Amino acid sequence: MSIVEKAVEKLKNRQPEPPVSPAVEAAPAHSAPTIERLSGRTQAGDPPTEAAPPWHVDPVALERAGLLPAGDEANDRLADELRRIKQPLMDNAIGKGAKVLPHAGRIVVTSAVPGEGKSFTAMNLALSLAHEMDFDVLLVDGDIPKSHITRALGLEGHPGLMDVLVDERRQPAEVVVRTDVPNLLVVPVGRRHPLTTELFGSLRMEHVLEELGGRHLRRLVVFDSSPLLATPESQVLASHMGQVVMVVAAGCTGQHAVDSALQSLSDSQYVGLILNMSCLPASENYYNTYYGLYPRVHLAGEA
Repeated sequence: MSIVEKAVEKLKNRQPEPPVSPAVEAAPAHSAPTIERLSGRTQAGDPPTEAAPPWHVDPVALERAGLLPAGDEANDRLADELRRIKQPLMDNAIGKGAKVLPHAGRIVVTSAVPGEGKSFTAMNLALSLAHEMDFDVLLVDGDIPKSHITRALGLEGHPGLMDVLVDERRQPAEVVVRTDVPNLLVVPVGRRHPLTTELFGSLRMEHVLEELGGRHLRRLVVFDSSPLLATPESQVLASHMGQVVMVVAAGCTGQHAVDSALQSLSDSQYVGLILNMSCLPASENYYNTYYGLYPRVHLAGEA
């Protein structure tokens, strides 16, 4: 058998290698849903490009977990309050604020101490922002010890933020979960790690943040964080953010705790302060300024 014939025979016997498809994050469909009609809502727009169906966001489970208000009246009032809260955040993100902010598309929702309603606020703020026609929203569960949002969405065991920080071979897009709420994507906590603070302060963290949001000019990345005075990693996480929304429980949080939490933030950041669990009627809600705008509103939630 000649050399050519042997080569042909080898080619006949060779098994073709399957093509490798890169992990591609599907672009969410843009539509105009409302938080009041979250229940029973399905995603509109073009059919998804990947085989996996979008993750179902169950409003009943969120309400049971204390992340959605109960009743139409509470839902309506919350929707109105969130519209006032999100407007300056969006203005800053697109450069229409009082000053240009670095990383303005990164928003962290936090508090001084536990029990002030920050996870409730983060979830509902992300849902409200997802109503905007010009943005998609990535909600990241950065509260590593509590992971309330991850558990409420049923995403325990899914790879998430910590996994992509620990394993540099994993692409950030691999941990992004597309949901059936239009314009809303989620990144769960992932597997906990004893060096969370160090991972949050690493160069890898900045790379991950750039990949999750920096390449999308119309994407807002909303983090639910641990309280600023409760864990060391929360202040490191906040240092990567351009905008900070701090929740304060009316009649519960001491002024010293609030001052200490604010002092941990940078003067270059936009800081919005939300007064939660207030007994003020809606007509008496008002705005104040400090580093930035402090929406003083009533929000019902303890998560």
